[in-house]
Amino acid sequence: MRVFKFGGASVKSADAVRNVQKIIGQYSEQKNLVVVVSAMGKTTNLIEKIVLDVIKGEPFEHHIDELKNFHLTIAKELFQNPQANIFQQIEKLIIDLEGKLNLRYFSEEELYDQTVCYGELLSTHIVSAYLNQEKIPTQFLDARIYIQTDDNWREGNVDWTWTERMMKADVPKLIEENVVVTQGFIGGTINNKTTTLGREGSDFTAAIFGYCLNAENVCIWKDVPGIMSSDPRRVEDVTLFYKLPYKYAAELTYYGASVIHPKTIRPLALKNIPLHVNSFLNPEAKGTVIGDFETSPSLPSIIFKSNQTLIRFEEKDFLNVSKGDLGLVFSEFSKMNMKVNLIKNSALSLSICTNNEPKKIQKLEELFQDKFNIEIIDQMELVTVKNYKEDIIQQLGIDLSKVYMRQISFDTLQIVLKKEDLEL
Repeated sequence: MRVFKFGGASVKSADAVRNVQKIIGQYSEQKNLVVVVSAMGKTTNLIEKIVLDVIKGEPFEHHIDELKNFHLTIAKELFQNPQANIFQQIEKLIIDLEGKLNLRYFSEEELYDQTVCYGELLSTHIVSAYLNQEKIPTQFLDARIYIQTDDNWREGNVDWTWTERMMKADVPKLIEENVVVTQGFIGGTINNKTTTLGREGSDFTAAIFGYCLNAENVCIWKDVPGIMSSDPRRVEDVTLFYKLPYKYAAELTYYGASVIHPKTIRPLALKNIPLHVNSFLNPEAKGTVIGDFETSPSLPSIIFKSNQTLIRFEEKDFLNVSKGDLGLVFSEFSKMNMKVNLIKNSALSLSICTNNEPKKIQKLEELFQDKFNIEIIDQMELVTVKNYKEDIIQQLGIDLSKVYMRQISFDTLQIVLKKEDLEL
């Protein structure tokens, strides 16, 4: 069996859904396939706006109408019968969402997980119903029942043993005669609460299904030809990788390559399941396969990680930074689930490049303001060059005098600077 994952861009319109149907019809043989679908287009962003309105106590009904009309418009283009059941399903899901928004939660993170999941629920109901209409028999599957996690809201930790047991008990029978359609990004707790697996986590969902069901392969369908040596929107001369070893691909995702979610590689590598990255715009093209290959690329790979914040902790009274102080800082980063993307310490200071999460950063500042002088610099960019060559800095037009952090380890260069100081 195989697992396909389609992201938001691949189902953003009625024409896009029709294209997904053609791909599934061509490649699936209408069985032995699990299809993981993300929320349509920018739906997740829209629901995040709704959640923010609720938190602020501001009206959100206009965003609910926008969400509803967006999905109804796509459905009306796909389904000629105005009495088709899908229209009632959309209405019901919107009503359910409104009900969830009016409940009380222990935290904003819990509110987020209980509501943002409706993007995936709406998209999978539409895709599943359309495939059935087009004579591809499907089985709708609620991922929240099968992917079991703890209640670490916004980045649930998977209970692999329980999840694998659940999937193996039901899914193999379902895919004998049907295409299983399920949601990316979401899971569930033992208490029937919804969790999310981390932003853009649908790739990880596909890997979970692949791992638990011992898939022949997993294919992620993107709007790019495959994995390239850099972002072609920012670097002119890029190379498409046709083959990548698991380890090399995992490094690229760790450094910030956005083509694949960082958690995707490991479960597939553990069972030697190939991961394909193909273009839904050109399904016949070769794309990239990630697998158990011995040879890694030798040419430079350049990864840009935007929306970064540099936090500098400086000891007061010119004291040296102690191991105990370092431990305290890292402990709080871990507790708040903040990412340490690059670190540099000197005798008097500790600098950490992290994702820009204003609320968490503010809390961190409040915790340590009595102990450290703290400097926070926003709108930074982390640039990583794998297989670094001396002329890369010049090619990228980087003025080293404007670099805030610079680190070279073995064959990898990482620098942190203001985004406007990149000439690309």
